Amino acid sequence: MKKNPDKKPAVIKTDKGVKLNIRALPNASKCELAGFIENELKIKLDVPPIEGKANEKCVKFLSKILGVSKSSISIISGEKSRSKSLFITGDPDELEKSLLKAVYQ
Repeated sequence: MKKNPDKKPAVIKTDKGVKLNIRALPNASKCELAGFIENELKIKLDVPPIEGKANEKCVKFLSKILGVSKSSISIISGEKSRSKSLFITGDPDELEKSLLKAVYQ
């Protein structure tokens, strides 16, 4: 795997939450976190990338895993791309801890 020094890490803590870089993989057999690749968290989604269904499922899936409301997760870039940046409002340390626990369980 090549390392790109210009790319930002998958999880960036701020004072109001975390910014998360993801790679959405639609049309999977089930929804699951599939680890990190370069600077993105891979998320497999069991829906097609049609009419925003993958974006909706991604937000719903992450809200369930992290125990936060869907409204606390927003897509800040990449709505029509597999690579997306999300912002999740909440305690940054708790969010990062919950996310890493879900990925590596």
